[in-house]
This record gives sequence, structure tokens and C-alpha cells, in this order.
Amino acid sequence: MKPDLECAPCLLKWVYERSEVLVSEKKRFQLIKRIMAVLSREFSPGVNVGDLSNHITDSIHEFLLQSSKYYGEHKLKSNKLAKELLSTSRDFIEKGETPEKKFIRACCLASASNVAPIGKPSEAYKFQEATDILEGKGLLPRVVGDVFEVARRATHVLYLADNAGEIGFDSLLIAKIKEMGSKITLIVKEGPFFEDTTLRDASFFGLDKLVDEISTTNGFFVPSKSKPSQRKAFKKSDLLISKGTGNYEALKGEVNAKNVIYMLKVKCKPIATDIGIDKGNFVVKLDQ
Repeated sequence: MKPDLECAPCLLKWVYERSEVLVSEKKRFQLIKRIMAVLSREFSPGVNVGDLSNHITDSIHEFLLQSSKYYGEHKLKSNKLAKELLSTSRDFIEKGETPEKKFIRACCLASASNVAPIGKPSEAYKFQEATDILEGKGLLPRVVGDVFEVARRATHVLYLADNAGEIGFDSLLIAKIKEMGSKITLIVKEGPFFEDTTLRDASFFGLDKLVDEISTTNGFFVPSKSKPSQRKAFKKSDLLISKGTGNYEALKGEVNAKNVIYMLKVKCKPIATDIGIDKGNFVVKLDQ
């Protein structure tokens, strides 16, 4: 995705607030200057927002390492809270009257779990939006396009995970895709990377045994900038499933006409304009 002018201050806020959690006041000046240096040097109309974000986080790697002490506990609590909801979530999915309705229910729960704020999370994610859906009190995310038909025809899915905790809801959707007979490559972050899903979080929900391959990346997956094994998985995939804002920004306009299902909460005006869904809403959208 190409940037809007709003993306520069948003990236500054997103990276700085997550990175400074355990940093002294003196070091915070160094941190923010590094972030601003990358933005000053690279922010332009033609840049890919996900790639720019990766350059920023690469420039502050030692601060990411330090922040892992904060996010480790946060992620474990989020995983446990999500796991408590999975049995009820499976029941909700299986109440769909057809395979298509079951699949769409799984997509909607995965989308509704995308609750991370743009700023620093202050507590574990409790997944209230997903809970409201399970209790019949919340609206399902908007579904745009025939996501079931595209998934039913897919032979190899590349699934881009977002945050710890919500990966539990992803596991239910991934199980449905496996039932259709598709092979799945799951991409997660190399640790540490804020509250994002790593191999440890995926394994917490048994995804190391469910998917065909798990691959790690030290930032957002940008196809043209990925490592050879991931480029190979991207090339052979006939469907990408993308969770969250960062993956949307990294993939949009970079997929060479492949089918993509985006699942996320629309958290900013630029994405609202780009995706055609009002800010604040959850969406499951097929791009072809």
C-alpha cells in the first residue's frame, strides 16, 4: 500500500509507543530520533508502507529486544484468554447450516479478534468483540466477495498471522481450510516483535501440527523483499489470507493479481478509504 500523509505520524506513534515501554528518558530521545531519521529519509509517495515499517523497526532492533520483557507476559495472557473462548467459538462455527456458512463464521471470528490498538497495548487482549458475537450481542464483520468459493478452490494458502491471542481464532479458520484439502504455509514473526505472533504463540494453539509449514519473518511480509523460501511459497500459493493493518499495508498492491482475503478492523482513515469500509468496522474482504 502506498502511503497517505497520515501514515508518517501514525508510524511514528505505532513504533515509538511500543518500543519505549522499558526505555529510560535519555534513551527515548535516541529512539525517537532514529525513527524520525528513517521517516525523513524514506517517506515518499511511492514507498510501500509495510516495507517502510520494516526499515524503521530494523533501525531500533535493540529497543525491540528490550521491549520483549514487557510483551512476553502480555502475549501469554492474551493467548490464555483466547484459548478460553475457543470451545464456544467452535460451537458457534459448527452451528452454520452449510460448509459455506461455517467458513464465513470462522472468517468473521478471526476478523473480530483483530483488536490491537494503534498505540501501545496496556493490557492483555480480552476479545470483547468476538465474545459479543458468540453471545449474540454483536454484529458480524462485513463480508465482501465470495470468500468461500475462492477458499474452496485453493490448493495452497499463504496465511499471514498478526498478533498473539488472535492467532487462536485464526487456528479455527485454518482448520476449516485444511478440511477443504488445501496446503497451508503460515507466516509468523521472528521474536521479539512487540505483541505479534511468533512460533511459540502458534505452537501454543497447535498450529505447528496443523499447517504444512511455518515460516518466520523479522517484519511484515512484503513479497518482493522476502527470503527465498517465502518467495517460493508466495509463488505457488493461489490464495493469501492477511490478518491486520500491517499485513494489509505490506501486501496491498504487491500480490501480482493473486486472490487475497483481508481480515481486519479498519483503524485509520487511509485504510478506510482504500478498502471502502468505514473506520471502526471489522471486515472480511476478497481482492481478486
